[in-house]
Amino acid sequence: MRSVLRFSLVLLPLIAAYPASAQSLEAGRWRVMTTTLSEAHKPPMVATRCLTAEDVADLGKTFGPQSTTENLECRRTEFSQNSEGMTWRLQCRGQIDVDVSAEFIFSSPVRYSALVKTRATMLDRIVQDNMVSISAERIGECRPD
Repeated sequence: MRSVLRFSLVLLPLIAAYPASAQSLEAGRWRVMTTTLSEAHKPPMVATRCLTAEDVADLGKTFGPQSTTENLECRRTEFSQNSEGMTWRLQCRGQIDVDVSAEFIFSSPVRYSALVKTRATMLDRIVQDNMVSISAERIGECRPD
């Protein structure tokens, strides 16, 4: 169970932090709102992130699904992108089985939204089943550190 929570906590910031391809989104400072739809009582999380031209230039490297879990073998089973959106799926097998899928919609160069679904099972029992909605907008230039 801890692996699933660690997996989700590692994956969600990656999803929220790196929006999309250089053709679709602009580099700059982004405000990202993440709402867990499966937990109605949980308030949305809002974060800001600076994306450089390098960050948005390589979608596969900076925005694709990644996993840092122990005792799981993970692989990306689906990935497609175009100027209007992106979809991917990550499946992990091991002590616990985890299936994460995402669909992104790039509404404009300064706005995108996404829906991310995570389901984890252990011994054929569901131990996590949630859906996260992400909406983001570019709010300006990056600030110097």
